[in-house]
Amino acid sequence: MNEAPRPQFEDVADVVRYQLSRRSLVGGGAAAALTGLLAACSGGGGSYSDKPANDKPVATKSIQIGKANIPVPRDQSVIVGQVEYTVFDSFNGMIPNGSPGGAGVELATEPLFFLSFATGKLTPWLATEYKYNDSHTELTMKFDPKAHWNDGQPLGANDFKFTVMLLKDRPDLFGGGGDLKEFVKDVEVPDDHTAVVKLLKPTPRLHYNFIAAIAGAPINLMPEHVWKGKDPTKYKDNPPVRSGPYKLKQAIRNQKMFIWEKDPNYWNKDKLDPKPQYAVFQSTSKQLDQASLAFERAEFDVGSIDAQHAKQLTNTGYPALQTTQFHDPNPRVMWLNCDPARGVMAEPKMHQAINYCLDREKIGKSVWQVEVPPAIYPWADYPTNDKWKNDELANKYKFEHNLDKATQLLDEIAPKNATGKRTYKGKEIVLEIITPAPVDKDEYAIANVLKTDLAKVGVPATLRSLSGSVHDQKFQRGEYDIDSSWAGFAIDPEQLYTDWESSKAQPIGKNAAGKNKMRFRNTKFDEISKKLAGMDPNSEEAKPLLDQALEIYFQELPLLPVIQTGYPQFFNTTFWTDWPTDDDLYEVPLNWWPHFIFVLGKIKATGQKGPA
Repeated sequence: MNEAPRPQFEDVADVVRYQLSRRSLVGGGAAAALTGLLAACSGGGGSYSDKPANDKPVATKSIQIGKANIPVPRDQSVIVGQVEYTVFDSFNGMIPNGSPGGAGVELATEPLFFLSFATGKLTPWLATEYKYNDSHTELTMKFDPKAHWNDGQPLGANDFKFTVMLLKDRPDLFGGGGDLKEFVKDVEVPDDHTAVVKLLKPTPRLHYNFIAAIAGAPINLMPEHVWKGKDPTKYKDNPPVRSGPYKLKQAIRNQKMFIWEKDPNYWNKDKLDPKPQYAVFQSTSKQLDQASLAFERAEFDVGSIDAQHAKQLTNTGYPALQTTQFHDPNPRVMWLNCDPARGVMAEPKMHQAINYCLDREKIGKSVWQVEVPPAIYPWADYPTNDKWKNDELANKYKFEHNLDKATQLLDEIAPKNATGKRTYKGKEIVLEIITPAPVDKDEYAIANVLKTDLAKVGVPATLRSLSGSVHDQKFQRGEYDIDSSWAGFAIDPEQLYTDWESSKAQPIGKNAAGKNKMRFRNTKFDEISKKLAGMDPNSEEAKPLLDQALEIYFQELPLLPVIQTGYPQFFNTTFWTDWPTDDDLYEVPLNWWPHFIFVLGKIKATGQKGPA
């Protein structure tokens, strides 16, 4: 390893910032920096975890255990209630609708390094270390010689080279497609466990692509022996060849269920040996009462219940409910389509008018499942992000709910015609709002609040809840005006802004591949982003550029942050105990993150048997 001191921009907060946009820290000094930076944000009642009130009713209610609808032994299985699945025969995450999100494949997919928000710990995994040369024009990765894929084939430097070289020239692919082209010249493999990346220019952040910090790593390794010669836009990768402790046993379409079974030949069993033999991920009922009843009957161990029903269970003295708070890194946002083909949506004043119609206080207090603060900046409100704020600019372009100001702006750009309808360039305005959330979920409700206030200022809008696959297609192709969802943004603003560069804005109808989905174009912004790309964001020279870019953001508003996101996680202790708690947040409790594998490695069976 390179023993030279790491520059300031390689601290863990910068890794986190980078991870939020994509969706040398191995060593004593770096580990200490990581722990210190995240300690303020984890545990101790910080932003990541809010301490629970000590007024819970005494547990008095008995548990009537129901029979879980699974084909594997209940007492050997953790059952996770998740989203509505629509994809069952493909696990290719590089293409739209190519893999089911939150279906358990995260437990089989391992990064080179894990970075935990809950503990502040960086853990080498598939890789044992990395180092740059002094000029940051060469990056060396070392791989664990024990590592192998779940089909028994070795995993190492050749898979790394194959993955990097494939993705760097394919901007049409998700998972880092095209992101490496600007930096990577070639990858050399001096031995099976060593890869040396030759860089086109100094790049101090390339290794961030291989760290699982915000959910999964931006780039996960692909097994060369499986993918070589395959068309990455068509290959389904079914069954998925991965390296984690679980491998796919069965996907059951009519039950909307995925069953993952422990791999007896898992390569890293001495460090991680999960207790459940099976991890079952299943779509829950769309009826909240029914989904909550399934949790109450211990037919699910994780999820399957919302905050309102969880509160009801707690108030009745239900003994097996455990609630763990965690502050999600993704604010809820409104993506605004900036393409001229969407008419009035290309006008910055339209974006400002929509912003005035957003009642953030109301949404944060009454719409989200727990009370949360408004979002002003397009990043999570973690303490480590405070240095990127500029309150002077935020006050200059103050966010407020003000329908009168919205009306004034609309009268300028879209005056009403003789029939009282607002028009833009001779055409009546009707906006299309889409969301991936079902009609009974929060993101739909947020959009509905906006839709109501838009109508008050003379802007009619349609609001449609779209299934995951349909939504993803329309969103990536730019076939929407406003999208109500979420965003995993960088907190190092350069890593946030790089995806907004004009060169990544595809025409309407062409897949955006996860980049510049709002079709934002601003040449001055592009110049600033490119200058920031090679700078330490904490340096004096970077600060004025960061402020210039932030001001353009406030002026143009290509997306609107709405609220910060509080995510209580609900666990049932009937069959399994030792889940993460507010007092012992030993790992990120979110079941759709790969970090959840460490939760499964910690929990213990109670000995409870399921009904016959």
